[in-house]
Amino acid sequence: MILLAALVLSLLIALITGGRLSRLAHLPLRHPWLALLAFGLQLSVIYAPPAKAPGLLSVQTGSLLVSYLMLLVFVWINRRLTGMLIVGLGLVLNLSVMLANGGYMPITPEAVIRVGHQHELRALEPGERLTNTKDVLLPREQTALWFLSDIFVLPPPFPIPSVFSPGDAVIAAGLLVLILAASHRSSLS
Repeated sequence: MILLAALVLSLLIALITGGRLSRLAHLPLRHPWLALLAFGLQLSVIYAPPAKAPGLLSVQTGSLLVSYLMLLVFVWINRRLTGMLIVGLGLVLNLSVMLANGGYMPITPEAVIRVGHQHELRALEPGERLTNTKDVLLPREQTALWFLSDIFVLPPPFPIPSVFSPGDAVIAAGLLVLILAASHRSSLS
């Protein structure tokens, strides 16, 4: 959700700074179907009931990891576009912490409480995936690469209370750079 908000904010910033959103239609993205398929895979995992036996061997975990690999291939194919390598760095950061913690993005119980979703904690044990997310509940001391996990919290009264990772922040910065560059160029190479 936070990346969708970052995308909308990036579009607004582009408009405010004199960019033309119509120029984004001419962004020479190669193989955009890879990104669309990857997002489809992620949505199938997010909205499927959590697997009874989470871990690296579950179909859901495998689908999520394959989606990240597809996104990395998409970024590599489009690496010449301004901002795309920044997006790739954010993906690598997220994938690293996910791989180090069984294939899902770790989130602490404290972060879940701060964002106002404490009701979800009643039914979950550490190591279980939160419903409708890519997050796995892990205490900080049990989280490998904790500093790369979902540690930043935008609590209520923020309009869309969210928890996000440093990788998400880097992806958002890459999207901003990509959108600003594309919306301000008269022609793209």
